[in-house]
Amino acid sequence: MIRLRIGGVPEHYNLPWHMAINSGELNAEGIKAEWTDYYEGTGGMIQAIKNDELDLAVLLTEGAISGISRNANYQIVSFYTDSPIIWGIHVPADCDIHDVNEIYHHRYAISRYGSGSHLMPYVHARSQGWPVHKLQFRVINNLDGARLAFKEDQADVFFWEKFTTKPYVDNGEFRRIGECPTPWSCFVVVASHQALVLHADKVKTLLEKTFGQAKRLFNDPGNIQTIAQKYDLLPEDVTEWLSYTRWSEHINLKKDVLIETTDTLKDLGLVHQKFKPADLYHEL
Repeated sequence: MIRLRIGGVPEHYNLPWHMAINSGELNAEGIKAEWTDYYEGTGGMIQAIKNDELDLAVLLTEGAISGISRNANYQIVSFYTDSPIIWGIHVPADCDIHDVNEIYHHRYAISRYGSGSHLMPYVHARSQGWPVHKLQFRVINNLDGARLAFKEDQADVFFWEKFTTKPYVDNGEFRRIGECPTPWSCFVVVASHQALVLHADKVKTLLEKTFGQAKRLFNDPGNIQTIAQKYDLLPEDVTEWLSYTRWSEHINLKKDVLIETTDTLKDLGLVHQKFKPADLYHEL
């Protein structure tokens, strides 16, 4: 049995991985898959791969590219989704910020530098025509850290996937004042250099089985209730989320999207101008 350690955020996007692990299909292929939730998001998983704590991870596309450009020891092996993520733009519910045009001079809560919550404010600021070099950031580690930072007046704005934060909008902790979709497919799967050297065939099989489970989930008439119950979401929210979410159906690097995203990050000053998109990926 080949052990493969996989990491991802504890969110509804990643249910197909759990389905693949629980199905027994991977064991039959000689793969012992172990999943770990990373509440710290993309930045935390990049560090975990560096520390040899993970072999694969599901990362935000922009964060994965940023990490590789800074010599992270992994490469992209496939897109995981073919659709964007909708980032909610949140402020404390009791604050006096009521419009996205008011957030620029305030403090942005981010899980880590290089994470999606760090990079998306740059994307949003550029879309608004704001000078991106003046953005202010406060590292809060995870969603619970953002809740605490809001309560203690340590941060003013927080970008996070809108359905994951919706319970805190509904209970009056957060107020969502806008949305910011990624201009690219939102998630990729990365594998460490070591995993690719030693077990590229098993990595390929793992992905194929997981994409198969994603297709089953999407086509399951009971998928709304399944996702709502497992992730404590309202069925109507799951219905809306599924209306624009598409998992990849097979291994696909979508090199044109990687080039486009890299060029955007270069324009924002988040990736060095000489970085080559060809260094991003490994073809299984």
